[in-house]
Parts: sequence; structure tokens; C-alpha cells
Amino acid sequence: MVPFVLGEEEIVLGFRLIGVKGVTPAGPDSALHELGNALSAKAPPLLLVTERVAQWIRPQIRSAILAGAMIQVIPGLGGPIERRVDEEALLLSALGIKL
Repeated sequence: MVPFVLGEEEIVLGFRLIGVKGVTPAGPDSALHELGNALSAKAPPLLLVTERVAQWIRPQIRSAILAGAMIQVIPGLGGPIERRVDEEALLLSALGIKL
């Protein structure tokens, strides 16, 4: 499994230092496009997405995870973003799915 990063420029550059490829999307449309490109690769990637980028495409990330994609949301430079607990998150947690 090949790791791939979608996130802020500094995060992507940091991962490049250890040989992990990645992309810095300019906005929600670009993030959605890059997510599609990563998931359609020949070898399924371990996709690391920063929280900021994940906020833009959260429904698509959920759908991809439910379809079997390996996606992990990671904190950005500012640390973890405080999230509010909603009913859908509780349901996914009960099913053993962590976003």
C-alpha cells in the first residue's frame, strides 16, 4: 500500500522529505478532484488527509471509507480541530468506523 497525502503545503512538503507523494488542493473542487485521482490509482493508496482538507470533502471521504478505501484524517499544523459530536458520528463510531 502506497501512502499519499492531501493537505496544506507545509504538511505535503514534510511528507515529501520522507518520500511520500502528495498534493496541496487549492479548494474544495480541487480536493474532490485529487481524491478521485488518488482512489482511482492502480495500487490503492493509504490516503492521509489533513483535517482542513477533509472538512471540504467530508461526505466523499465517508463514502470512500464505506466502500473500502484506506483513508486517515490527520491534524494539520495548528493541531487537531475541535469537532462537535453529531448523531452520524455516533452511528459510525458504533459501527466501528472512525473518520
